Amino acid sequence: MAKNGKSKSSERKRKMPEETGNRSGTRRRAARTTQAPAPAAPPANGGQPPAAQPQEGGNMQRSLLWILVILAAVALALAAFAVGLTLGDKDDSDGSSATASSSSSLSSAPGTTGGGASSNNSADNGQSGKNESESTSTGSFPTLPSDKSHGAWKIKTVAGLETSGDRVVAEWLARLKDPAPRLWKTYPNVPNPDVADFNVAAGAEYGVANVPFCQQDTRCDFVVPAWHYRLITADYEFLGHKCGGKGNGCLLLLINVMDKSYTWRNQIADNGFSVPGRYWDGDKLEWAVWGLVSHASANMLNLPTTGLVGQVLNAGTPGNAGANCGNVNGCGSVEVMVVVHAGDRILATAETTVSR
Repeated sequence: MAKNGKSKSSERKRKMPEETGNRSGTRRRAARTTQAPAPAAPPANGGQPPAAQPQEGGNMQRSLLWILVILAAVALALAAFAVGLTLGDKDDSDGSSATASSSSSLSSAPGTTGGGASSNNSADNGQSGKNESESTSTGSFPTLPSDKSHGAWKIKTVAGLETSGDRVVAEWLARLKDPAPRLWKTYPNVPNPDVADFNVAAGAEYGVANVPFCQQDTRCDFVVPAWHYRLITADYEFLGHKCGGKGNGCLLLLINVMDKSYTWRNQIADNGFSVPGRYWDGDKLEWAVWGLVSHASANMLNLPTTGLVGQVLNAGTPGNAGANCGNVNGCGSVEVMVVVHAGDRILATAETTVSR
């Protein structure tokens, strides 16, 4: 018995660590309270791990690699340059021989501007830069067996045009009058005091003119929108048909009577003029064609013409507005071709020559 009256067992019990138990009879020590360490200061690089420092040997290897890459690129560039010089010399020699052997390339380029006035160069007008390319147009004219010529017009059509769904074309071609440049001082988009029977409602729109036309090596596409015409004055080649080189003027009139636009790819016009526009009455196209051909020819032949009301387009003196056919006096004559097509189907052609 201890002096304080407590048993030795109870004293030992107090000296033992405190324990807790669970219902399963297992024991575990009470959790000990520990103090967490103070949080570390955030890294100065925004939380990213520090970049590894390259070793001195690695830097040297990478520098040598970059030097080798740069030297290889320089070598390739020099090789390409040398090849280009070789090919360029060959092309120049080939081009020179082709030009020397060309004796029938396109020369003069009559073209109407500003509603008919012309802008063109010819072989003998003292100007340099004449195009001597031997480009050829793509395609060819179909066979047109029916001869419907009358007056000054040489007209060819597809067989049975007058009884087909396009018979309206045969009808207005039969009514087409011979060109009369002295009667058409005005474009057929305004009333013509010299042609009392002309109704502007049967005429044609003057669209946005383009001059010089088709100057990318003289080859380009002739776009003719649906129910539109395109007037071109230039030395040209269309579907293998050539006009030019004789000192005369050349006029090509394309008329698309289809309700869809069509593009004649890879055709030729040399330093020309072109204007597209709508025709207003497909049943009476003889009026628009007569006016377009006559007025454009009047400008090219250096006859008096007018633009807007009260404005002189071509006075005739002291020289031709636009120097058609590369001549201060204009062209001596104009070769005209009218092509009537429905999309890619050529229905008829009408040819004539217009003189003063």
